[in-house]
Amino acid sequence: MKARRPGARKRRTDEIDAAAEALRSAGVGEPRIAVVLGSGLSTFADGVGDPLVVPYSEIPGMTDTGVSGHRGAVMVGDVGGKRAVVFSGRVHHYEGRPPPDVTFAVRLAALLGVRELVVTNASGGIDPGFDVGDLMLIRDQISLVSGPRRLPGGTVRMGAAYSDGLVGLAREKAAELRIPLREGVYLGQIGPTYETPAEIVLARSIGASAVGMSTVSEVQEAVRAGLEVLGVALITNVPLPGRFEVTTHKEVLEAGREGGTTLLSLVSGVAQAL
Repeated sequence: MKARRPGARKRRTDEIDAAAEALRSAGVGEPRIAVVLGSGLSTFADGVGDPLVVPYSEIPGMTDTGVSGHRGAVMVGDVGGKRAVVFSGRVHHYEGRPPPDVTFAVRLAALLGVRELVVTNASGGIDPGFDVGDLMLIRDQISLVSGPRRLPGGTVRMGAAYSDGLVGLAREKAAELRIPLREGVYLGQIGPTYETPAEIVLARSIGASAVGMSTVSEVQEAVRAGLEVLGVALITNVPLPGRFEVTTHKEVLEAGREGGTTLLSLVSGVAQAL
């Protein structure tokens, strides 16, 4: 097993290099920011100015997403006056994909020269003050994603994973645009099951404000790569004890479509201020 690891890492490096070259050849240019879109947030992608669209299936080494509500395409264009690469759809651990597939988009963005990464997701809000449709700035994260992982360079220090500077800009722009903005801690787990009432009580007891099935591994990779990270969660359901209801993926997608436009306004404002 040990003898095969260097070869596996070499193949992954070759795949990232080939993916970056394919996008450069397609005309990606020099993007300043990258955005990873969560479930149902396709209306954000619809607002990208003068987009170049490249399906994931045409990018060497990139895994197409198999989850409804994820387009599976890279869109490169204008967001807030900045050249942006938007990943419309992500790969999840619960699809049976290894960590290198889950973090492929982040590593690709870093290789393209991106400096700021915006990660978004659809989350369950477990703060009693949250409502469906709220946007939550992610101030910190809790990862319940377990299993063997290997990142180049060894241990990653996550003490300041989310950029204070970008959070400050997001607060300013939200106030200017009159966008209500929550803040809290995101808990990411593997999925694909939604949380039980007991699991929600546990999550709240350890400091989580919202829960979901993505993001945490991407942010770990972004920190390793030296990217500034802004995280925004769209609250698509509020599964609190006493008001617990069965959540469906269809409901998540519907909330995502409504929240995508507001998210675009916020991220565009932040991008413009960079």
